[in-house]
Order: sequence, then structure tokens, then C-alpha cells
Amino acid sequence: MGEKVVFIQGEQIDLLVKNIDHSKIYHKWVNNPIVRKYLSVEVPESLEVIKKEWFPDYRDYKNIWFEIWHKEDQIPIGMVGLIRINYIYRNAEIGIYIGETEYWGKGIGTEAINLMLGYAFNTLNFHKIVVGVNANNTQSLKIFKKIGFVEEGHLKDMEFINGEWTDLKWLSIFKKNRKG
Repeated sequence: MGEKVVFIQGEQIDLLVKNIDHSKIYHKWVNNPIVRKYLSVEVPESLEVIKKEWFPDYRDYKNIWFEIWHKEDQIPIGMVGLIRINYIYRNAEIGIYIGETEYWGKGIGTEAINLMLGYAFNTLNFHKIVVGVNANNTQSLKIFKKIGFVEEGHLKDMEFINGEWTDLKWLSIFKKNRKG
């Protein structure tokens, strides 16, 4: 898999810059119906599209994605990132998914979000981070609220998942309200 360069170090996981050599792994994750259920990936993604769109020929300052790398098992298991970054207003949206389902429920998502928030608030000096979470995604809502995100909005019938309209909750956290 080549040399591993850690960008942000955690306890169970490290965050590494996404790697085009892992495109087949990303392809597997986003096309897994269980993983993509709440990812807003409504159509199949080809390996070619992932390589082209996830690794553009230019520097993308509006989106920063990291691999979630499991330290003990030495494999990538998911992604976490800041998207729709606004450097003027010092805010962004956070996104996360654990693509390897056997790692769900082990605190890895919480650790990845906290590492990303540390980077956003302490390194990039952002003021606010937001996240949109499907109202039916109770596990993600629980994680974000545990970390300190608060609900700012509830949008009715925003997503069509598995044949039904579902609501979307917008949550946020401010640098001044974050512990750590």
C-alpha cells in the first residue's frame, strides 16, 4: 500500500490524506447499500468516477478529506472530512462514514469527529462546524450530540431513502462551546 504518512494522530485511529491507490476500497464502501444508506449517494459510483472526482487535477481548498486508518489493524476503514469550507466566515460542514461495518459501534466515529474538530478549530481557526444528519440515523445523531453539537434546524421530507421521504436535522458546534 505504499508508505503511510500520518497527518493527525489519534488513539485507535490516525487520519491520513486520502490515497488514490485506495480508490478500489472507497469504491467498495460507497457502493455498499448498508454504508451508503445515509451518505446521499443515490446512484452507483464507478471506480473511474471516484478516481476523477475524488482526486481532481487541481488543489481543492473547499473540501478536505482524510482516511480513517485503524492503527492496530493497519488498514483504512472510513473517511472524515470538512466540506463546503468557507474561509471568510470560518465555517464548514463535517462529513464522516465508516466503510468497514465491523468497526461500527467501537467509538471510532466519535474519535474521528473529535480529531477533525481539533483540526478545524485549532489549526484552521474555524468558528463553526455544521452537519446534516438524517433524522432516522439515530446512531449518528447520538454521536454528534454526545460530542456537543446542538440542533439548529429540522427540515421535513428532505431525503428520499429506501422508498420513503425522511427528515434532515442540522446540528452545529462552535469553537467557543467545544471542550478540548
